[in-house]
Amino acid sequence: MNFKPAKIVLVTTLGVSAAMALTVSAMAPFKAQALQVQEREQSQNSGERGNAIALQQNILEVNPSRGNFRTITEALAQAGPGTIVQLAPGSYGAGETFPLKLKPGVTLKGNDNQQGQGVVISGGGRHSSRTFARQNVTIVAGDRSQIVGVTVTNPETRGTGIWVEDVSTTISNSTFANSAREGIFVTGSGSAQIENNKFVNNRANGISIVSRATGQIQGNLFEQTGFGISVGGSAAPVIANNQIRRNKSGVVATDQSRPVLQGNSIQNNRDYGVVGLSEARPSVATSNTFGGNGRQDTLLVNGNSAGSSTAARPAPAPAPAPSPNPGRVSTASPASASSGATFSCLQTDNDYATVAQRGKATLPQPMIVWTRTAGQYTPQQRCNTVTRRLNSLVANNDGSLQGLLFTVGALNNERVVCLTEDISSGCNSSNILFTLSANNASNAEEVLQSLIAFTVVGSGDSVFESADDDEPEQPYVDLGELDRKLQPELGLWFAQ
Repeated sequence: MNFKPAKIVLVTTLGVSAAMALTVSAMAPFKAQALQVQEREQSQNSGERGNAIALQQNILEVNPSRGNFRTITEALAQAGPGTIVQLAPGSYGAGETFPLKLKPGVTLKGNDNQQGQGVVISGGGRHSSRTFARQNVTIVAGDRSQIVGVTVTNPETRGTGIWVEDVSTTISNSTFANSAREGIFVTGSGSAQIENNKFVNNRANGISIVSRATGQIQGNLFEQTGFGISVGGSAAPVIANNQIRRNKSGVVATDQSRPVLQGNSIQNNRDYGVVGLSEARPSVATSNTFGGNGRQDTLLVNGNSAGSSTAARPAPAPAPAPSPNPGRVSTASPASASSGATFSCLQTDNDYATVAQRGKATLPQPMIVWTRTAGQYTPQQRCNTVTRRLNSLVANNDGSLQGLLFTVGALNNERVVCLTEDISSGCNSSNILFTLSANNASNAEEVLQSLIAFTVVGSGDSVFESADDDEPEQPYVDLGELDRKLQPELGLWFAQ
């Protein structure tokens, strides 16, 4: 049986109109789908063209020698959220209006492949901070802004590279060099993601992060830049996987700050690796690597008492023997001299040290390191005894360091160090600080020098000698030298 003719007959008997209707009905869905595909393709092509146009509109190219925008200032005036201000190689300073203020969502981008090499923004201008009043700043970050691949320098007095206050921002693949104060300052409720940058030769700090600020400081290099990182207020940044080397000190935390340190290499800094002052509680994980830091690796100082220290290596100072009459000790609180200097006893690893400090903006400087037990007195007991005596003698001088002299003399057939107002009055039971061991008694001048040289062998001022022709020459050092040595740290300017 041949079914093909029957099918033809069936279609034929339906009539021409019906057949056409069936044909149109059957074809309609396919035509509609084709039209929809065509419309989608047209829409997609139109969208791509629109996106391309929008993308072009959102990139503003700046070139100091040619083009529509010769300065960053001009481009930022046109930039809105989502705009990328792309900088050509060159120097941006002349013709700019500082500080450069980034609006929310704006990206400032240079040479991110080489950490801003060849794209140099140099200069600064007055900025009124909500938390720190008048400052001098190169760039003020906006919320959700990004700063990528630039070199920033602010040589102006109190000059800061980037100011971040009460906003969230990302700063990466850039170089911060030769600023008069710090590379980046984060304050208020600001949160900064600071990654893969280089901080070199800034006078105060690479980064300062204070107030309630948070953020991630990760994968950066800090070298020869004052303090690598300073943390104050109640700031709680995570500091991870950074190279922090050859600075004055690596990380300094003060106030009630709570920085978390993980996986950092903190090496060959001149004084300390990590310092915790006041009520700061830096969390220092075992994944951090320390080595070659001049005084010691970590020093945690809480008020007038010390926490632990992880590999302390202060340069050796003379180790005094105990006083023959330790009962004659004043319990006066640390003296506050005209210079603001105070003296306290701090623990450094397995030793104790009598240290000098002036206010919240200086680091404690060891004057005497107590390393051994003598008689019945432990290093801690000897440290506390001499520190209280020193404070008492300064308090009796109206709290002033001026006019007080360290000298050596004889008392009860032993060589002693005392603090006196008059070199001719010598040492007595009321001004004695400590007796000298037999070894140190033969090097009295070195002992005195160490008291103001802060235990760094070979540094400090010379020991003076009295010039009375009728008396043997008497070595002495002026306690007023502490005024010059205990200057506020530029890296702790915000703590003053």
